[in-house]
Amino acid sequence: MITMHPGEYLSLSYVEPYKISSTELSERLGLPEQTIDGLLKKEVELTAEMAVRFELVLGRSAESWLGMQTDHSLMQARKKVDPGTVRPFAFSSRQDSVWQA
Repeated sequence: MITMHPGEYLSLSYVEPYKISSTELSERLGLPEQTIDGLLKKEVELTAEMAVRFELVLGRSAESWLGMQTDHSLMQARKKVDPGTVRPFAFSSRQDSVWQA
């Protein structure tokens, strides 16, 4: 599955084709330009509040913006976490024994 950081999507779908400056975008969104620049550089994660602001300014649903961020964050986490460093529970099918050591 290919995932894209919301800042990359923002750049490719809106900023570049419509020649929108980060200054104008930050003013319309009511967010600091530093936040927008960080998002475009993929250094900042998109928050729920930012997703609502993007929905209102660009018309794409907040859920889709957050979904993009979630998918990207999960992809990054799966690359980072070594499965050998965790110990999964071995759940039993019996009600009285929830887990085994």
